[in-house]
Amino acid sequence: MARTKKVTITLPVELLESMKAHTDNISGYLTELAERAERRRLLREELDGYQDEFGAFTDEEMAEARTLLHGAGETERAA
Repeated sequence: MARTKKVTITLPVELLESMKAHTDNISGYLTELAERAERRRLLREELDGYQDEFGAFTDEEMAEARTLLHGAGETERAA
């Protein structure tokens, strides 16, 4: 099991009530959101580093990435 540490946070009441309507585990919910945000941040750093070294992604590379991530139908909507 992962180590944890108890912290206190302040949230807008409306946001907390909305979260409570969807889960009874606010800590788990916020942990999942924070983990997703951290993965996105790390990926962004990797992608920025790649582009710094090799140049910006081409339109073709972006289309291929969208297809890999979302399937063929998504590339047409994202273009």
